[in-house]
Amino acid sequence: MEKNYRINFGSMAIVLFCVFWVFGATPVLASGAMILRAGASDPAESTAPALVVGKLCELTTELSHGELMAEPFYQSLGIERQLAAAVKSGSVDIGYTALPNLSSFTDAFIQFDLPFLFKNDKAYIDFLETHPEGKKAVARFEKDLGVKVLMITSHGYDASVTGTDLILRSKQVKVPADIKGMKLRTTGSPVEIALMRAYGANPSPVPYSQLYSAVQQGVVDGNAVTPIAPLAALKVFEIAKHYVAMGFRINLLPIYINQKKFDSMSASQQKALMDAVELVKPMAGEWAREKVAVAIKEFEESGVEIYHPNKEEMAQWLSVRESVWKEVAEAFKGKINLDVANSIYNADPR
Repeated sequence: MEKNYRINFGSMAIVLFCVFWVFGATPVLASGAMILRAGASDPAESTAPALVVGKLCELTTELSHGELMAEPFYQSLGIERQLAAAVKSGSVDIGYTALPNLSSFTDAFIQFDLPFLFKNDKAYIDFLETHPEGKKAVARFEKDLGVKVLMITSHGYDASVTGTDLILRSKQVKVPADIKGMKLRTTGSPVEIALMRAYGANPSPVPYSQLYSAVQQGVVDGNAVTPIAPLAALKVFEIAKHYVAMGFRINLLPIYINQKKFDSMSASQQKALMDAVELVKPMAGEWAREKVAVAIKEFEESGVEIYHPNKEEMAQWLSVRESVWKEVAEAFKGKINLDVANSIYNADPR
């Protein structure tokens, strides 16, 4: 018995020696690695931004050769505004939040939050990344929250259904008159509230986490602020059966890191993170299109009608554009330049 124990113990020692000889410094690097906690507002792999966070963590850890251990957390670190507050305070390192839900932290994007300004998500992303006014907005956002933007994602990119639309529990809607008097869920964005009021609806700000229950219980008649992919992730097609695709606003989601955390990283760690970002960027748009296609299929298979307004009907939705723009510009004097907004719109009108 004693002899067998020695043999087994010796064999184990040989195995352990080989493992540490082959992998060498890996345990040392892992034990001294900087941890990056990345929060996602959606369940794992349910939306393009959630996929981006997961892949970004994977590649960052890989490219840093163990100097960074980036870990994704799905909804457990907070969602939307909670996540923004957590990254701002430094209790979470990386997060993403839809632009309308950032309105309580910054008005950096209010200039581009106007309805019917951009034709699709891609056009808005390109503007923020390349246009001087777009870059200025991103810099203002970074300063207000104390973060560094890593990349900008969306739920639709240039898919067949993109932007924020309407989904109603039980009433078919084709034109603005159909939602008059209806109670519709919005965020706290003054633009969304002004737009719904212009249509004669009653805007009701409801947190994203309460969206499903608010619609299910009849607290609101429908939702007016969420793109189709996250609606599918929340299975809203189970409780609402009429979808109107007019894309009246674009709902981008910047992915950002706490600036102090980023500054505390070594040059090699920063490079690994930013290299990972560049690798993920091309995947983001493709994932967004795929998620929209899957969402459309799920909605249709659940008996949801996805209605695309015709030219005449779309003209009715567009009819309040100028008045809402002026109302919002008046409310945010000095922060909205209608000349810039009109130049964007006129370059590619709806």
